[in-house]
Amino acid sequence: MSTTRHDLTLPPDWAYGAGVLHGGWLVENAVSTALAGDPDHPHPLAVSAHFVSAPRLGPAVLEVERLRTGRSVSSLRLRLEQEDGVKVEMLCSAGRLPADSAPFWSRGGRPPELPPVEECIRNIAPAGEHRNGIVEQLDIRLHRANAGWQEGDGNGGGEMGAWVRSVTGREPDPLMLLTVGDALPPVTFDLGISGWAPTIEYTVLVRALPAPGWLRCVQRAQLLQDGWLDEECEIWDSRGRLVAQARQLAGYRGPRERTP
Repeated sequence: MSTTRHDLTLPPDWAYGAGVLHGGWLVENAVSTALAGDPDHPHPLAVSAHFVSAPRLGPAVLEVERLRTGRSVSSLRLRLEQEDGVKVEMLCSAGRLPADSAPFWSRGGRPPELPPVEECIRNIAPAGEHRNGIVEQLDIRLHRANAGWQEGDGNGGGEMGAWVRSVTGREPDPLMLLTVGDALPPVTFDLGISGWAPTIEYTVLVRALPAPGWLRCVQRAQLLQDGWLDEECEIWDSRGRLVAQARQLAGYRGPRERTP
């Protein structure tokens, strides 16, 4: 095992609200730094992150512990630190995804049904609200059926569907999928609960190299209870392939739970 330390600067580009940094981007930035020195295993296969406390803008240190390097998989532990302590703990399994592949077996899932991009609603920060670095960096086009909350009328289905791409022209790649899996608005908006939904744990499985073009995403919740919710996100590429699956546990503050 070997351990390295890397000095980082956490910029405001992906921040929103009062300097809150986007969790998916934090994970991508850390994993990208950790894998830069491993040309044999350049792609994240599975990443799990626990957010201990909210990182702030400015200097940070990433500690990378290489647990094992095998022929097909390398295993790493990552720790993002600032002066007042640990902010994010991560485990990463990395390898090399084949240039082209097809499923050996699939349950038969299909990409979410979305209207054409031009008929969807671009997710933007409302006038007068805090800036939102996510929507400044990603072009997110929401399915109108899931965007009623923008006018105060969610449909209550606990689901978000959207087209996603980078505003810079960057084509999708495995590292970018770590950010996109946490990019859609929280499903709590669709359930009439506004406000921040801080991520506690976030896991991403990267399944294939994504093709160029728009990503098609759907995010759903299974259960909101006692101030906690789950979110599952599927990411499909322009060829209709499932290229990543993400799941997270997040908090919310909403109406008082009804007594059965």
